[in-house]
Amino acid sequence: MNADYAPQSERPPREAAPEADLSRPFGYSGIRDVEVDLRQILLTLRRRKLVIIGSVLLITTLATLAVFQLTPQYTASAKVMIDTRRNQVVDIESVLSGLSADTATVMSEIEILNSRSLMERLVKQLGLIDDPEFNDALRPPGFVSETLHPRNWLSEAWAAVVFGPDPEQELSPSEKQDRIKAKVVDAVIERFSINPVRRSYVIKLSFTFEDPRKAALVTNALAELYIVDQLEAKFEATRRATSWLSDRLADLRVKVNVSEKAVENFRARQGLTRGRDSSIIVQQLSEISTQLILAKGNKAEAEARLRQIENLLKSAGGAESAVEVLSSPLITRLREQETEVLRKASELASRYGERHPRMINVRAEIRDLKKKIEFEVSKIAKGLANEVAIVRAREKSLAASLRKLEQKAAGHGRSRVRLRELEREATSNRLLYETFLSRFKETSQQEGLQRADARIISKAEPPVAPSFPKKRLIVVLAFVGSVFVGVAIVFLLESLDNGFRTGEQIESLTGVPTLGMVPLISGMKAKKQIDRYVLFKPTSSVSEAIRGIRTSLMLPQPRPRTIAVTSTVPAEGKTMLALNLARAAATSGQKVVLIDCDFRRPRMHISLGIANEPALADVITGNKKFREVARLEMETGLMVVPSKVVPGNPLDLLDSDGMRKLVRALRDEFDVVIFDCPPVLAVSDVKIIGQYTDKLIYTVKWDAVPREAVLSGLKQVAEAGVPVAGIVLTYVNVSSHARYGYGDSAYYYGRYKEYYAD
Repeated sequence: MNADYAPQSERPPREAAPEADLSRPFGYSGIRDVEVDLRQILLTLRRRKLVIIGSVLLITTLATLAVFQLTPQYTASAKVMIDTRRNQVVDIESVLSGLSADTATVMSEIEILNSRSLMERLVKQLGLIDDPEFNDALRPPGFVSETLHPRNWLSEAWAAVVFGPDPEQELSPSEKQDRIKAKVVDAVIERFSINPVRRSYVIKLSFTFEDPRKAALVTNALAELYIVDQLEAKFEATRRATSWLSDRLADLRVKVNVSEKAVENFRARQGLTRGRDSSIIVQQLSEISTQLILAKGNKAEAEARLRQIENLLKSAGGAESAVEVLSSPLITRLREQETEVLRKASELASRYGERHPRMINVRAEIRDLKKKIEFEVSKIAKGLANEVAIVRAREKSLAASLRKLEQKAAGHGRSRVRLRELEREATSNRLLYETFLSRFKETSQQEGLQRADARIISKAEPPVAPSFPKKRLIVVLAFVGSVFVGVAIVFLLESLDNGFRTGEQIESLTGVPTLGMVPLISGMKAKKQIDRYVLFKPTSSVSEAIRGIRTSLMLPQPRPRTIAVTSTVPAEGKTMLALNLARAAATSGQKVVLIDCDFRRPRMHISLGIANEPALADVITGNKKFREVARLEMETGLMVVPSKVVPGNPLDLLDSDGMRKLVRALRDEFDVVIFDCPPVLAVSDVKIIGQYTDKLIYTVKWDAVPREAVLSGLKQVAEAGVPVAGIVLTYVNVSSHARYGYGDSAYYYGRYKEYYAD
């Protein structure tokens, strides 16, 4: 190497080398499509198994302790069935009908069982207000309420100022008693569970309490109280109906009397006295009409007989053939006498002559009989004439009476209409009265025949085993739940883990290849000597990792001669990597120079234990020659150029002609030139130094630096056009990394550590 490095204006030439694919943007948009990888899930659970085990132990232990601290609760159950059958002792309609058999009815009865009024009756019946187990006011104050309550720490005056007046002190005794009663009722309601049994008319009543006997007692009491409540509801409905019917009957009785009296009074005023079936006028009209018709018939008959007699009387001997004559007993006797006398005259005539006295007497007797017969016939004729006269007079009389009655009936037409209206009203009132009277008697009889619409089919018995807590079930559920919680925490930690662990993650997110991984070594002494590991522990995992990185870096042709090493933030091991790479190359026989380019926080001279005066800045400015500044490491033949803090703007030095001429001279003289650069996000020096290098090695501390920061640093490097050879993960915890099972080099460092002499 020449002693004097004359400045040159042109930029040092850069040998061509394969570059990383930095064409796509840095960031999470570069992530590959996520696929469910069962193996990775299992590996994730495996490496964080302590989290899962800790969650299981903690939650299961706490759940077990909590379960055994809980007070056992016993649940007693009774069953009540809605009875849809009807038993009627007498065939009368009930005032309050039975329940229908549908879902709505069952749910309505459940609401009745849950009603506050029924619960209040239960509390009163069992005297639960005086039971300390139900009434908190009767219990001695607990530790929390007595000691830890803030109101008890202050005087009454200060407590009233801070917390306000105590509402309990402002209540009257009756109000306090009502509030206590309400709290007890609430406690009873809260402990009751009333539900229908599916596909049946059965309702299940369950009460949960610390005392199994009290649980059964309260459950049975509510069931019996519900049955009694049903009966009382029916009794009350019947009593109300009876009372209402009684009042209504009194009113109807008065109305019936008034309406019937109105009918009778109106009939009396109008002269409409009722006969058997109708009024007297109508009855008289009917009777006179009938008599008139009969009278007319009798008149016609009498006139016919009279005309017959008169016609017969005009003819000789014809009257004797008349019906009246033939039917007369007197004339019949006279005819018989006349016949007897005629027979006698016939006998005498055969014996005596015409002039014989006896013949004369007989003929005189015959004449007397004929005269008598004629007289009787004339009397019959006169009787028929008189009969005709009487019949005619009767007809006239009946016709006159009929005309008078018709006139009177016509005058009473409107009165009859009003009378019928009054009669209908009276009849209606009477029917209504009789109906109500009948219903009143039926309802009065029902008071002793009431039957509940439900019955208890299963009484509650004191339970033997507690219903809560189900200790075994809770512990098992807590165990299973804790496993899920642990798994959830694992995946939460994984999602919150924002650092890089594997080369696959780096390549998938950045598109930059991974050159290798440098293991983390344990022990304070070893950590202090990590910069010299390739020298005194050449077979260690760290030395093997450095050689692997150097091999990956040198394989592409042409090999890079100028190499920059940087990181995202400080303390990521870039100086350690640069030193070990330089020593590895130097020990292999190459001429290597290592330059500390950090003008703000130089660390190279500290790691090497040398002075940093004179430094790189003196060579760039021309104040010193390269040989005056460079330090030679005798063990390896490595040339080191330290740096120091430079006032002003270090970028001016890095972008100066002196820096470019120095790099040109170093490329000509050395096989490998390594630049230890400051972090990318801290300063922008890498963008300038990268212009002089063939490749850039980007170091990332394992599981430490946020991915966003690494992506931002790589983006800045890519925008500056610096060719990135790849990324190196430093300080890899191989024991933890081995549990990840990624299968890369760091996995084998931890898995097969017998191959290395760490």
